[in-house]
Amino acid sequence: MVILRFKAVAAASLLAVVVVLSARGAAGAEPLAKVDIGGGGMVLAAGGSLWATDTVNRLVQIDPAANAVAAKIPAGTRPLGIAYGARSLWIASSFSSAVIRIDPVKRKVIKRIGVGISPYAVTFGAGASWASNELSDTVSRISTRKNKAVAQIRVATQPNGITSAFGAIWVACLRGNRVIRINPARNRVSGRVTVPAADWITASPDSLWVSSERGRIYRLNPKTLKVIATIPVGANPLASAWVDGELWVPNIDADTLSVVDPATNTVRRTIPVGDGPIAVASFAGDVWVTHERDRLWRLSKAG
Repeated sequence: MVILRFKAVAAASLLAVVVVLSARGAAGAEPLAKVDIGGGGMVLAAGGSLWATDTVNRLVQIDPAANAVAAKIPAGTRPLGIAYGARSLWIASSFSSAVIRIDPVKRKVIKRIGVGISPYAVTFGAGASWASNELSDTVSRISTRKNKAVAQIRVATQPNGITSAFGAIWVACLRGNRVIRINPARNRVSGRVTVPAADWITASPDSLWVSSERGRIYRLNPKTLKVIATIPVGANPLASAWVDGELWVPNIDADTLSVVDPATNTVRRTIPVGDGPIAVASFAGDVWVTHERDRLWRLSKAG
């Protein structure tokens, strides 16, 4: 089972190990601030605020002016992925096997919605919320009107990251070694791409960027379903973000961020951060990083 896997196996290839070793020698960026959110999960900028899940069953709202927690909202048991749509926040509550719908203005739970077993991530697209169910090997489609799951789509083994882009829903299946494309008009799988240990997907204007537990980012062409570049980063990359035309990748087992230049498909900068970086978001002019064993870091994009 993968909740945050975070010291993944001796797993990475020799090339990834070399990248990690060189990264640890790089100059670190001093954080602008560190915010104690009670343990780190995912982070998302949405609805004019910054939100993060923590390890004590809450969704946390961050005040960037004060670099402090502004609100804490119950979000089921072991909340992880976050999405925004239909004026709501959608939280994957892994141990509750539910998605929690939250009103971000009132800061209250609207509905607890049953899905598959151990939802990992959520996305919003085609007028619906979608959850990847890690232990059911399915994706749940949630109706915003009915507040319930209206479709269960079987994908591949251990679906983790999920995103909506290019008119489809895309799912990274870790043990299935696949990226799955779902047609939201039919609620059916419409394509598959082999990607070893696929764990997370981030969209840019022309590509999909897939984090692999093997210490690489795979760049996919969403039209041809072909891998067009493979980029070594640090060990165990996870929830990357597209920031000002570049991909920022947190490497959990390397304690670094890799900044990928899409023009060259190479890492142009490696930034040592805290212990076990998990996820990245851009908000209020800066980059925010959650950690497995550290606080939420606020970093200058310029370093």
